[in-house]
Amino acid sequence: MKHAILLFAAALVGGCLSLGSREGDRYFILEAPPGSHSSIAVRVAPTGVASFYDTQDIVYSRAPGARAYYQFNHWTERPQQAIRAALASRLEAGARNSGIVLRTHLEEIYHDAAQQPGTARITLTAQLVDPAGQAVLARRTFSRTAPAGSYDASGAVQGFRQALGALLDDVVAWVEVQATGG
Repeated sequence: MKHAILLFAAALVGGCLSLGSREGDRYFILEAPPGSHSSIAVRVAPTGVASFYDTQDIVYSRAPGARAYYQFNHWTERPQQAIRAALASRLEAGARNSGIVLRTHLEEIYHDAAQQPGTARITLTAQLVDPAGQAVLARRTFSRTAPAGSYDASGAVQGFRQALGALLDDVVAWVEVQATGG
């Protein structure tokens, strides 16, 4: 009985004491700086995503071929949703309607933290599709990197924003060339 009371008291004290406070969860918006817009309107389909990146958790890597999630740092929305919205804002308001659809797939988005401060990496595959026959008219994979601002999730987000802006500009330029038969 004495041991039970001691265990109960230890558990009670252990539950009341904290070994220290931790930072609260932080949420970041994946957004790109203003960039180029298309003169040709293209409908943008929802962006697909590789399953590991289908999360609001920010991903990092400290070794080739390995990935992990930042524990207390997250996106406000899943990256594929932010990327689709950014593409739509640049491509769907063009003056001439092309009648084609842009399908995209987010292959990877992670903070390469093998060396400080690291690099933000984004890879996206894009397809232009004829909606009538579902024929793929053109396909290309785009990859962009940008240095992280610091060796943490906040610094990685700065890099992601730069990399995303450049990647979106690349996609818009490619769509313009493909849609005009260039």
